[in-house]
Amino acid sequence: MNLIDFILAFVFILAILAGWSRGFIRGSLDLLCFAGSIIAGYVFYPYTAKGLEKIFSLGTWLLPVAFLLTALIARLIIGFVAKFIIRSIPDEANDNGINKFLGIIPGAVNGWLYAVIISSLLLSLPLKDSVTTKTRDSRFAGKLAMQSEWANRKLAPVFGDAIRQTMNSLTVHPQSGEKVSLSFTYDKAVERPALEAMMLQLVNKERTARGLKPLRADPEMTLVARAHSRDMFKRGYFSHYAPDGKDPFQRMREANVKFYNAGENLALAQTVEIAHTNLMNSPGHKANILRPEFGRLGIGILDGGYYGLMISQEFRD
Repeated sequence: MNLIDFILAFVFILAILAGWSRGFIRGSLDLLCFAGSIIAGYVFYPYTAKGLEKIFSLGTWLLPVAFLLTALIARLIIGFVAKFIIRSIPDEANDNGINKFLGIIPGAVNGWLYAVIISSLLLSLPLKDSVTTKTRDSRFAGKLAMQSEWANRKLAPVFGDAIRQTMNSLTVHPQSGEKVSLSFTYDKAVERPALEAMMLQLVNKERTARGLKPLRADPEMTLVARAHSRDMFKRGYFSHYAPDGKDPFQRMREANVKFYNAGENLALAQTVEIAHTNLMNSPGHKANILRPEFGRLGIGILDGGYYGLMISQEFRD
């Protein structure tokens, strides 16, 4: 455990203690107010956006502002109703020992939510690279940040144009010529061999669970993978095709790598776990990971600080 783990654990424990203090009834109402405001914001923000559009010119910030404004109004309304409910409950019920003890439950849920939000922010905000690295090396932060991916996908239509690629990850189809132009370049990326080994373990766990042979680490392909990850950071693109038009197989041949069958997966994500999950959720990338003909895998992971991990997976027989 590192400092980030201790901070997350401290936040979680504080939330549990706060839950004990507030009790189950008040704690549960607080959670319902929060959840209700988010749901209301998600459901009704298009209507708010139509009204705002007639008054203000907000451009790409129209939908985010509409969502946040709708959620805020909903929170005030729901909170007003919740106050009446709390006032109608006898003080004896709120001060009851069982109610206080059960307050640990909503307190723990709040603690989990706070930890997820903190982990995601530490990985996505432009903080010092040392902070981002400690967060990635944390035992808890990576797993907690994964929990925000579902919400991130749901809210992508709302925030996607305004804040492109903050917490979610990038992938491109293995056989496509798709090219994504990144909004940044970065020439100080650091190789992360430990994360490469971790990702190889995740890949082999998927294969062995399906009765397939595990892939061997491929030092030659690792060099190819690292070079491509570094190049994408340096030149600000994300694609199987380099700006000069070279495809994965040309890059492999230029490195004197021999192969009969080969393939490439790419991902840009804040953690290895998030990248792996998104690759497995993509049929084309999953097919490469589980392809029986492949026997070796070179993984190149370059750490770009808060820009994320640039990951290239190079497969061959």
